[in-house]
Formats: sequence, C-alpha cells, structure tokens
Amino acid sequence: MGLLDFFKKKEPRTLLDEFQETTVKLFRNIGEANGVPPTKKLSDEMILKISQEVMTAFKEAGEQKGEHIPGGYLMTIAMKFFAVYEMSGEGFYYDHLNYEINKYLNEGLREDYKHNLI
Repeated sequence: MGLLDFFKKKEPRTLLDEFQETTVKLFRNIGEANGVPPTKKLSDEMILKISQEVMTAFKEAGEQKGEHIPGGYLMTIAMKFFAVYEMSGEGFYYDHLNYEINKYLNEGLREDYKHNLI
C-alpha cells in the first residue's frame, strides 16, 4: 500500500454492511461446524441472495396461509437450499424452491424444516 492509498477516504461502513457480513459469517460457521453447505463454492453475495430469496418466499407463503414461520426455521430452510444450489445448480434450485413453496402451501411445512438453527 502506497502513501497515497493510506490517505484515500474509505467508504463508511453501514449497518446493512455489518448485518450482511454477520449473516454470511453465521451461515458459513454453521455449515463448517456441521460439514454442510455453504462451502467456499458459494460467494458471500450468493449466500445473501439465496438466503434472502428462500426466507422471503417462505415468509410470504406463510403470510398467504395466515401462518408465521419463525426466523430460526427460515434459517434452517435457507441452509438446506445452499446445499441444493451447490449440488444441482441455479436452474434446479429455482425449480426446487417453487416445488417446496407449493408443497408448503398445500401440505404444510416439512417436519425437517421445523428446527431453530440458532
């Protein structure tokens, strides 16, 4: 790092930046501790994207059913979808997300989704 780099003004970190960083670290630590995805195959951006898509889809489906899905359950579901994405790719991930949302709407939440991740 040169002297000029030292004096360049850095963008201030926001609360959102810190939240996203913490979220990624949490999912990575849980995955590593349990030997499951997300692994290094997924970028931090993909972890945020997948977790947001999955958790939002299930939250909205729950609201449609007049139910509340606890945050810990939503995190558990997101962890399962990291594995789907890593093993099968983006196309299957979206197909499977649609399938699981429809299954939830018609049959209720899977028992293996009913665990608080933290």
